[in-house]
Amino acid sequence: MLYALVMVVVGFALVTAVRAAPSTSGSVNVGDRQEELIQVIQDLETRRDALELGLVSLRLEIAGLDTRAASSKGLVADFASQTRHFSMAAGLLAVKGPGLEITIADNPRPQEQGLDAEGAIVHDYDLRALVNALWLGGAEAIAVNDERLTQFSAIRCVGATVLVNTTRIASPFVIKAIGDPEILGAALHAESDSRALITEYVKRYGLKLSVQKSAGLEIPEYRGRLTPRKLMPIEET
Repeated sequence: MLYALVMVVVGFALVTAVRAAPSTSGSVNVGDRQEELIQVIQDLETRRDALELGLVSLRLEIAGLDTRAASSKGLVADFASQTRHFSMAAGLLAVKGPGLEITIADNPRPQEQGLDAEGAIVHDYDLRALVNALWLGGAEAIAVNDERLTQFSAIRCVGATVLVNTTRIASPFVIKAIGDPEILGAALHAESDSRALITEYVKRYGLKLSVQKSAGLEIPEYRGRLTPRKLMPIEET
C-alpha cells in the first residue's frame, strides 16, 4: 500500500511537470523536448527511490517501537503481579482459601452455674492465644470478626469489649484463618496457651467453642492505618 502511494505521488508530479512545460510549437525542437521529459522522469524516479528508502527506515523504527512497547507491557504485567502478591501478604486485598473457622463465646449464664463471672467471659489474651497459635501453624491470613490482622494489629480489652485494630468487637468472636486446615488444627493443640484454653478453661468456665474446617473461607482486606510513623528506608551507598 505504501508503494502504491509513492507511485501515485510520482505520477501526480509527472503530470504536473508535463503540464508546466512550455506548449509544443513549431519553434520548439522535438529532441530538446524529449530530453526535458527524460530528465523530469529521472528526477521523479530518484525522488521515488528516496521515498521508498524513507519508508523502509520508518518501518524499521515502528518495528523497534512495537518491540519496546511489548517489553514494557511485560514489565508492567510483572510489576502488577508482584504488587498484587505483596498487597495480599500485607493484608491490603481480600483473600479466600481453605482453613479454619473458630468461634468462641462467653458463658451466657455463669452465675447459675456458680462460676466466676470474670473467667466466664472471653478476654483479649484468649484471642491472642488462638491467633498466635494459628500464625505459628502457618496461617497466611487471619481475621477476627472480619477485622483483618496485620503487623500493625493489636488485640486488647477495652472495658467489656475487645478492641481489634481500631474496632470494638464483642462475643461471639469468630476467627478465620487461611492455611492448611490440618496443620492449623494441630498448631492449636501444640502451642501451650491455646492448648490450655481449649482443653481446660473452656470446660472449666463453660465457654462456647467450635472449630470448623472450611474449603472456602473469605477474609476481607485490612481497613486501618498502614502508614509507618518512624520507619525510614536505608539508602544504598
